[in-house]
Amino acid sequence: MKRLAAVVRWLDRYAGTAVCAVLSAFAPHGRRPPDAPSKILVLKFWEGGLIVMGAPWYRALRRRYPRAEVHFLTLDVNAQICSMTGAADKVIALRISRGLFVFFLDLARALPGLRAARYDLLLDLEFLSRFSAALSAVVRPAFAAGFSMRGCWRGGLHDLTVPLDLKAHMTANYAAFFGALGAQAGPQDRVPLARAASPHPLEPPAPFIVVNFDRKDIMPERTWPRANYEAVLDAVLAAGRCRVAVVSQRRVEIPGRPGLVNLTGELDYEGLAGLFSRAALFLTHDSGPLHIAAAMGCPTVSVFGPETPAGYAPQGPRHRALYLGLPCSPCVDALRGKELRCVRAGNECVTGITPEMALAAMRELAPELF
Repeated sequence: MKRLAAVVRWLDRYAGTAVCAVLSAFAPHGRRPPDAPSKILVLKFWEGGLIVMGAPWYRALRRRYPRAEVHFLTLDVNAQICSMTGAADKVIALRISRGLFVFFLDLARALPGLRAARYDLLLDLEFLSRFSAALSAVVRPAFAAGFSMRGCWRGGLHDLTVPLDLKAHMTANYAAFFGALGAQAGPQDRVPLARAASPHPLEPPAPFIVVNFDRKDIMPERTWPRANYEAVLDAVLAAGRCRVAVVSQRRVEIPGRPGLVNLTGELDYEGLAGLFSRAALFLTHDSGPLHIAAAMGCPTVSVFGPETPAGYAPQGPRHRALYLGLPCSPCVDALRGKELRCVRAGNECVTGITPEMALAAMRELAPELF
């Protein structure tokens, strides 16, 4: 998946720029946003965590245009997350998990239907992607909105552009984007995601915490070392006041012991949401499940390094983000498709965060468990 992401970035940077240049010659100008759109298309492909973070604004969009039919165009790996927001009437998934050939085959098959739908409003929520900008033009909506940033040319293919502020939290960027369209997220929009029933071994009354052993395929440098997770797991189990559930996208072999439940490879996103809705705490690195947990009201302790918690960590008193703030952090280049540009021999920004630091944050949030 990491190699695939590198290829996608290269195509977006070079082929995407050329396609945007051609399409910009035919781009219409002076179009006004619709007063009451009947069909809305949302483009959001990468980073399931950002899809979750945007959920309150998708719901606000539904309130702003209650008669509109809202479709999401996304990747198959994030299709379930889009459905869980409760804001999509239809989710159209492109199978990136099967490789670029299948992805573009799916896109070619979907395009006639997307054009025939005659969307009144298209929202391109990819931050700086030229591919999504080009797609905004190819779908031919009546009005298109997207992000913009100085230094990243996207062809001027959106009728409305909202500046992306990389120094602000991503929820602030969502608020600015949807606010420009008259949609303001309120308390009624900040509700949990759709979830599946919690796994039977973790039913009450005993409390439990969740630990994330997953490895990031696209950016493994985000991942905290497994040895650190195991040290925390040992300390929690030794305290004997709660159980621990270990999760991961793939199956991970873990020696059995009292109080430990291995759920690795067993839960989809709805299953994770159901688990987090009952958990006392979640320990994880920067990842999509972090934002699912926060959306379900679960307190979190998260490890950041290549990206900054100032832009991506859950907000509020029930969340702690561990971040060393090294001079080279963050090292993810948003202008180059979120390419990692590490100048060190390893991801010291992550590995330098110790199990003791994580345990201290966990004790602060849930002292009754230690």
